[in-house]
Parts: sequence; C-alpha cells; structure tokens
Amino acid sequence: MPSFKSIFAAVAFLALANAKTVKITAKNDNRFDPDSTTAEKGDILEFHFEGSQHSVVAGDYDFPCSPLQLGSGFFSGSVAGSSGKVFRVQVNNSEPIAFYSAQGNDCASGMVGIVNPSANQTLENYKGRASKLARAVSPGNATFGGELASDGSSDDSKSGQDDKKNGKDDKKNSAGMIHVSTVALAGVFGAALYMF
Repeated sequence: MPSFKSIFAAVAFLALANAKTVKITAKNDNRFDPDSTTAEKGDILEFHFEGSQHSVVAGDYDFPCSPLQLGSGFFSGSVAGSSGKVFRVQVNNSEPIAFYSAQGNDCASGMVGIVNPSANQTLENYKGRASKLARAVSPGNATFGGELASDGSSDDSKSGQDDKKNGKDDKKNSAGMIHVSTVALAGVFGAALYMF
C-alpha cells in the first residue's frame, strides 16, 4: 500500500506537470497582447517585453493604474525589450488579476490587462477608468512577486538589494502570487522518483 508521502509527492508532481505557461507580451505600440486571458491555479504568467521600457504591475481593480496594497501582487521593474528578459509569476488562485504598465502614461493610454475577468471585473471597465488618469503609480524600483529571468531560461535572477551592481533585482513576495523556482520543481520530481 502506498504511503501518504508517496501519494502526496505524486499529486504535487502531477499538479506541477499540468501547469501551463500563459505568454503575455508588452508590445511596441504600448499594449499587452493578449490583454485579457485566463489562467488556473498553478499556471505561469510569462510577460515578454518589446521595444522601449515597459513594466508589469499587479493592479488594484478598484483603482486603475495603482498597485495592489503594499506587500502583495507583483512588479517586474522597468524592463527594456532589448534586455532579453521575461517576468514570470505563478498564479495561486483563479480570481481576476488586473495588471498594467507603470511607465509614464502607458496605463492611461490603454496598456492594461486582466487575467480571469469576471462579470464584475472586466477589461473594458478597467481600461475605460484608466484612460481618465494622467499617469500610473509605480510600486518602486525593485522587482517582487515573480522571477525576472533570461528568455528561454527558468533560472531565477538570484540577486537582491545587496546585488544591484549586477543590474538584477529579486524581491520576492508570495502574497497574492507565489513563485516556484526550478530547484523546487527538481526537488519535487526527485522526491517523487525516490518514493516510488
């Protein structure tokens, strides 16, 4: 009879194996493509950047172009399209997630999006209210709530405030979103193999 540990390891591995990656691109023409999408718990939102500087911030739906309460959500920091970087965020529930670019007037110009829109939280409503604002609110300069990595890589940008000399930020915050590193995935896979 299988032990509880082996069943748990198998379930955890299957959940991770079923996760999908949802690609969202910050385009040259100051819009996200797609600007409305769906994702399930465990899926990865992977933001790609084109052209000039853009960012992606988890927004407060009730206050367009404003970040979620301090200490929650995610922020990519300012990312140039030429950097070859992507920003990955793991979804931890199926609730709507509004997001926007905090660069200049990108948000007010329509550079907003929503994951898992609902009847009460639509892209059209969020975008319409955002268009009445002059500028977006940036939650700061440091990346948090996700992983800024090289495109095609699943490695973390393992650096924080103490390692800004390398040009990388890595402030993780699991409130609202969770981050699973490659090491954690390998650990779950290894544990599952060991148990069987």
